[in-house]
Amino acid sequence: MSSSRIARALVLLALLCGLGLVGSGVYLAASGETNRAPSTAPPDPVERADRAPVIVIPTPTQPVQTPTPPNSPVADKPTATPTPVHSVTVALDQIAPLPKPGGADLPAYSAFDFLQDYVTNRTYPNIVDGTPWTNSSVNVEQYQQPLGGVSYWDFWSEPENWDSPFYMYQDDDGNWHPYQTVTVRDAAGQNVNAYLLVDRKGPGVMDKIWFTEDAVWMLTTEQSRKDVGPIPDMQEFIEWGDLEKLGIFRIEVDDQIAYAGPIKDWFSGRALALTPELTQILTWRHREYGSSGSIIPIPYQKHLRVLLYGGSKKPKWFMATGVRFADTVKVKPFEKSDLPIAPMTRLAQNVLQPERYIDSLDHARAFTLQADAQNPAALYLTGAGAVSALQIQIPKNADPKPLWLRVTYGSAVGVDLPLVAFFGDHSHLVLHRSTPLGAVEATDRYIFYSNLPLPFQNGMTIALENRGARALEVTVRVAVTRDTRNAQLRVLYRPAEKLSVYGPDYAVELPGDGKLVGLVLVSEDQGLDAIPKIIDPKTGAEDAVKRAWTMGYLEGNLLMLDGAGRRRLFGGHEDWADGGFYFNRGYTNPPGGANRPFGGILRYRDGADGYATIFRYFNDLAAFRFLKGLRMNFGHGTWGNNFPVKFGVTAYYYQTATN
Repeated sequence: MSSSRIARALVLLALLCGLGLVGSGVYLAASGETNRAPSTAPPDPVERADRAPVIVIPTPTQPVQTPTPPNSPVADKPTATPTPVHSVTVALDQIAPLPKPGGADLPAYSAFDFLQDYVTNRTYPNIVDGTPWTNSSVNVEQYQQPLGGVSYWDFWSEPENWDSPFYMYQDDDGNWHPYQTVTVRDAAGQNVNAYLLVDRKGPGVMDKIWFTEDAVWMLTTEQSRKDVGPIPDMQEFIEWGDLEKLGIFRIEVDDQIAYAGPIKDWFSGRALALTPELTQILTWRHREYGSSGSIIPIPYQKHLRVLLYGGSKKPKWFMATGVRFADTVKVKPFEKSDLPIAPMTRLAQNVLQPERYIDSLDHARAFTLQADAQNPAALYLTGAGAVSALQIQIPKNADPKPLWLRVTYGSAVGVDLPLVAFFGDHSHLVLHRSTPLGAVEATDRYIFYSNLPLPFQNGMTIALENRGARALEVTVRVAVTRDTRNAQLRVLYRPAEKLSVYGPDYAVELPGDGKLVGLVLVSEDQGLDAIPKIIDPKTGAEDAVKRAWTMGYLEGNLLMLDGAGRRRLFGGHEDWADGGFYFNRGYTNPPGGANRPFGGILRYRDGADGYATIFRYFNDLAAFRFLKGLRMNFGHGTWGNNFPVKFGVTAYYYQTATN
């Protein structure tokens, strides 16, 4: 790489870059070898969030059977230290510092720049100010009712007017506007009426957009079948959920048409000639996730508009999100030619096989440590720098649940929670692949990996406290760098707690200024039998609007609101992970779906005894930048927070080191 390209990359690194991922089609399968001798079974059942998420392994006495993964198995890595010790010190002054970027001119960030930094995990810690914006189908009129009103009316029904005052969006100045139709000229030069979904001033970037239209579960009643209309091809309906009936999808960037064509061409990757690898990580479709979406970043310097026209239906559910930057920020207005396919395809492996990302980094080291009840296993890092990637490997015949992960910066604790909770569900070992965090398996051990950078300014300690009776031998792999940032990773861990019928939202607060980069919601014990039935006095039957159904608490909205008034409102708990219809009921209706590299479900069971663990990792553009603290309000019901469910949360965020 030339010195000018290195300088440019470092300038990009020092500023914002990155992509807020919202979806892709890669399978998040547990890695493992097939046709191998049975390994020692784990002490407790292991769950796998792979192509059919959350398969509970039958009993502790049976061998673990690994489904054939779509990617090749995890390579076995030799341990570095032959004799386990309790602690190791790594001095970063032995590593050469990175050169300082030169040049006074700031680059204009392109779609490729944002994507490149996403797939190389570089910009999670960069806290560059920007105002998040959201355009969606959330019913804001209902949300203003006590306890959120009816939470499941977040869509335009067939008779609903597009400019209904129930569905509005906030502009950058905080003013509310109803959605509108406008007249545009189509490819044939004819004036046509178009639904205007997004109308935003720059500079900024739209990080994602998704749609949910119709689904197979809507074919169960006469009225819903009438609303869906004719289905010429049932297989296409299952695959895309009537997306093609929305017609022409048009993106206007700085008053130029960047794309105008069939909507399926954009979300299938055909419009940009994406390779299968890029299609998997940049787009997804209804069957896979309950929605059809794209996380291709759309930068705009002056103005962005997104429209639909020429279809037989209007949108029902949709969400588009982005960030508005300061006026001094320069971006390259999006063009279809901005994505070099060959380099992006090579980089895609960091997303397709994120547990191997550490192997691509310099200064990767491995240490065999022992954690017992008296002495934690600890890795001490001196000076200033960052851990670019972290792996913790544990033998399969050991139980990882007694291990507690603690990360301290100097004397300040930044991370303190159970090991399995940091890498997924709070109390269950769930094997899954996600871009920044995950747990996979090799022949004889489980590999917990994190590609979230851990910058530190005055030393850092990574410790594993063993709260069990049996001593554990673990292998810790780290890739270290002298690359310094004025930020630190923090994690808020809240074990599940029982909520009350018609109680307030489940509230989670983060302090200071920072950037939210990850969220895990654990839910169980929904308490369906404890929900009062509301009787309609006119009919004497249960009120059809205020009723509850199994897993209905997932209809609850999520509001993110910081101390400066910035907000983002999601119309359902699958929405903030960018799925739809509870991820097609746990990828069963229709079957064949899978988690995305950025989000999905770790555990899911439908029914009265159902539960769900939802996760979402927000990369740089999608990450919520907050000032003066962040409050997250989780609704928990179909009407008025009527479910007494248990909620717990893990929130991952970066703060400035001086915050």
